[in-house]
Amino acid sequence: MAMLRLILVVAGLIACAAQDPGAFDVMKFGAKADGTHDDSTAFIEAWKAACGAGTGPVTLLVPPGTYMLGEVVFAGPCKGEGPFTIEIQGTLMANNDPSTYTHGAWIMVEHVNNVVITGGGMINGKGSNAWQYADGSNMMPVSLIIQGVGFGKLNNLTFVDSMGFHTKVTDSHDVEVTGLSIKAPGDSPNTDGIHLSKSTNIKITNTVIGTGDDCVSVGHGVVDLLVEGVACGPGHGLSVGSLGKRDHEMDLRGITIRNCTITGTTNGARIKTFAPSPPLSASNITFENINMTDKESSVKLSDIHFINISGTTISPQAIHLDCSGDNPCDGVELTNIDIKASGNKPLTSLCSHVTPTIKGVLDALVGANCGAGATTPAPAEPITPVASAPAEPVTPAASAPATSVTPTAPTPA
Repeated sequence: MAMLRLILVVAGLIACAAQDPGAFDVMKFGAKADGTHDDSTAFIEAWKAACGAGTGPVTLLVPPGTYMLGEVVFAGPCKGEGPFTIEIQGTLMANNDPSTYTHGAWIMVEHVNNVVITGGGMINGKGSNAWQYADGSNMMPVSLIIQGVGFGKLNNLTFVDSMGFHTKVTDSHDVEVTGLSIKAPGDSPNTDGIHLSKSTNIKITNTVIGTGDDCVSVGHGVVDLLVEGVACGPGHGLSVGSLGKRDHEMDLRGITIRNCTITGTTNGARIKTFAPSPPLSASNITFENINMTDKESSVKLSDIHFINISGTTISPQAIHLDCSGDNPCDGVELTNIDIKASGNKPLTSLCSHVTPTIKGVLDALVGANCGAGATTPAPAEPITPVASAPAEPVTPAASAPATSVTPTAPTPA
C-alpha cells in the first residue's frame, strides 16, 4: 500500500511539472506548426500571457515543428523580474512573400529586461525570395532585432538565409551573444551576421558566421564591446562601421576584437568611414590575435591597435591605412604583423595621413611610406590560439589579409 501511495505521489508530481504555469506553449494558443499556416497570432498571444504573468521565471515554449510567421513583436515591459525565456526548439520560417514585412523586422524583442532567447532551434528567413529586391535604399527585414533590452542573452540558435541582417542589437545594454551559427550564401546582399548600434557592454563569443556581408558590423554609439572566438567567412570580414554616414551619429569607443579566424572574405579586420561626415570620434579600438586566410583586398580615428595579425593574403597590399587629410589618424599601433602573400608574390603597403607605431614588423612588409626603418623589435610572445567556435569546426590556417582604415572614401554598408 505504501508502495502504491509513493507511485501515485510521483505521478502527481510529474503531472504538475507538465502543467507548470511558468511555461506558455504556443501550441496551446493555437499554433499549427505545419509550415504553411500563419502562426503569428498564436505566438503573440502566448507572449502576452507569459509577459503578463508576473510569476517569476517564465518560458515561452516553441516545441519542435515548423512555424510560418509574419511580423512578430515580443514587446515589454513585462510583469515581474523574470528571467523571460523564449525557448525556440522548432524551426521558425518566414513567409514566402517578403512584402508581408513592412516595418524592417521579422521578429523583434523590445523593452524586455532579463530576456533569454535560446532553445537550439532554427530561424530561417528564406532570403532567396527577397534578395532580388535589396539595394542601398531598400533594406530588407532583419530576422531578429533586440531593441531596448537590458541584461539579455541570445544563444544556441541557428540563423539561415535572412532577408536582411540576421540579427541586430540596438539601444540595449549588457547583452551576451554566444553559440550562434549564422549562414547565408557568400553573394547574398546585406546579410550581416550581427549588427550593433547605440549599445553598451555587449559580448559576442564562440559563434560561427558565414554570410554575404560583414560577419560582425559595429555601428555608431557602441561602447565597450568584446568580440571573441568568432569564425568568420565567407563575407566581408569583421568591421567597425560604416561610420559618419548619417547626421547625429554617436561616438564609438572601447571595441576589442580578438582570437578570431577570418577565411575567404573580401576584407579582414577593418574600420569603415564615410567622407564628408559630421564630427564623430571612434577610439580605443583593438584587433588582436586575428588569423586570416586568403582575403581579397570627417571621422576622427584614434587609439587603434592591430596586434598579432598573421597568415596569408591574395591582395597585393599587406597593410592599407588610408586616413583623412583633414582628420589624420592618431595613436595607430602595428605590432607583430606577419603577413605573407599566397604564391610568394611581393607585397606592398600604404599609409596615408597616419604615422603608426611599429613593433615586430619587417621593413620589407611595412614599406617606406608606412615608416620602414623606424621599427622597433617587439618582445617575443606566442600568439594565443584562436578560440574554437561551436557548430562546425574551422581549422586555423596561417593567413592574413590587408587590414585597412579608410576614412576618406565612402564604403557601402
